[in-house]
Amino acid sequence: MLALALAGTVSTSAAGWQKLAPLPESNGGFVCGDVHGTVFVLGGTNWEGGQKNWLKVVHRLDPETLRWSSLEPLRQPLAYAIAGTTGGVLVVAGGTTGRAPFPGLLRIEDGRVSVRDTFGIAAPAVLSAGGLIGDEFVFAGGTDDAANVKGFRRDAFAWNIRTGRQRALPAYPGPAFGTAGSAVAGDELLVFGGGVWKEETQSVANLTSAYAFSPRRNAWRRLSPLPHPVRGLAAVALDDKHVYLAGGYAGDPGAFTDRAFVYIIGEDRYTPAPPLPYGAMVGLVKSSGFVYCLGGEDQMKHRTAAAYRIELAELWKR
Repeated sequence: MLALALAGTVSTSAAGWQKLAPLPESNGGFVCGDVHGTVFVLGGTNWEGGQKNWLKVVHRLDPETLRWSSLEPLRQPLAYAIAGTTGGVLVVAGGTTGRAPFPGLLRIEDGRVSVRDTFGIAAPAVLSAGGLIGDEFVFAGGTDDAANVKGFRRDAFAWNIRTGRQRALPAYPGPAFGTAGSAVAGDELLVFGGGVWKEETQSVANLTSAYAFSPRRNAWRRLSPLPHPVRGLAAVALDDKHVYLAGGYAGDPGAFTDRAFVYIIGEDRYTPAPPLPYGAMVGLVKSSGFVYCLGGEDQMKHRTAAAYRIELAELWKR
């Protein structure tokens, strides 16, 4: 492991967010997650000189020192994938290498990264909504290439991380979509907002629609619509009853937002929550009593390396 000479905590900002050492590079579209109280960031993208870079990086944040360090990089880049944690193992599927959909399964266990290149989903799942429920990844929407927003789909499927079995699920009830916020709470995948391709304007429009899928019932149910249309929304389950929804792109040029809400599942309603420390399509991770806000797209063709955390209790005061 290569240690990076980065400082720990820097300051505390408004609304309870604590500023941390930045990521080792600006990054968005990465996969992030928690393994036994340690936050990991894998892959992603950034821009330099008008060129989009696809990243192989693997970073970890030490929960004691709040310093970033780097593990051996991935064999190939990875972005816009789906992650979930089971039994203390972070597993990643879907996404793209920048050249083709990623066909394998990636695992982080005991601080080590392993990749099975030929054991993965049989259908492209780039910019898809999804999450891990039990032994199955559930995917919905997305496309086959990050640049192919015309190719957004309504398809949904489940893929078993132990057996490799893949099965079709009922299609997403809304329009073909991508870049939605999604989180697993209880035994359901909750999907919020996203973008839809509008042929008449030749552009992507934001959605307010929200749905939940239950593998047990093999059915979708409609949720109350979001308070405002947004794509690239970040979502993280605070517990089985509350989901923090924040950030994203609100639709106007440069309108990356810091707005945030908590969705209360049992009441099917949204309540205002502390905003993000900056407006962007960020990565959110819940870990050891904190929610971490990491990197993201904060301007068109631009990424940030910012990193913050906030106590879980500050986001939802019971």
